[in-house]
Amino acid sequence: MVEDLNVAGMLRNRRLARRIADAGFAELRRQLAYKTAWNGGRLVVADRWYPSSKTCSACGAVKTKLALSERTYICTVCGLTLDRDVNAARNLAALAAEVDTAGSGPVAGGGADRKTRQGGPVAVKRQPGIASASKTGTVPPQGGTSNHMLTKAS
Repeated sequence: MVEDLNVAGMLRNRRLARRIADAGFAELRRQLAYKTAWNGGRLVVADRWYPSSKTCSACGAVKTKLALSERTYICTVCGLTLDRDVNAARNLAALAAEVDTAGSGPVAGGGADRKTRQGGPVAVKRQPGIASASKTGTVPPQGGTSNHMLTKAS
């Protein structure tokens, strides 16, 4: 489960821009996508507007505003006090569990990863070994003549 972040918007913050640009979020997401597909899994992407940080992981109440400077999430309804990132991680884990039990489809209204193909061919690791001569492709077998060079000499 990953969250689709508004990286272009975060780059406008002068204090965070260099660190965000250095993080390489696109490369991280690309690698997660191909490695989950490689291992037969599925990458679930939460919509960029899903309120993972603003939602209480205990009662589900959603705050209307939450400043970036507020690093501790305090729920006004149930009184839960938790690190903001831990709260968001719990919400994303709950969303992933919902998607897993519900089957498939976009998460939180259309923010699913459209570049990652669901299903289709899965990459298979090639095992070392020697291929038989009939399965080597266009390269003739070693140590002898190829069939196309044989002609009737007699």
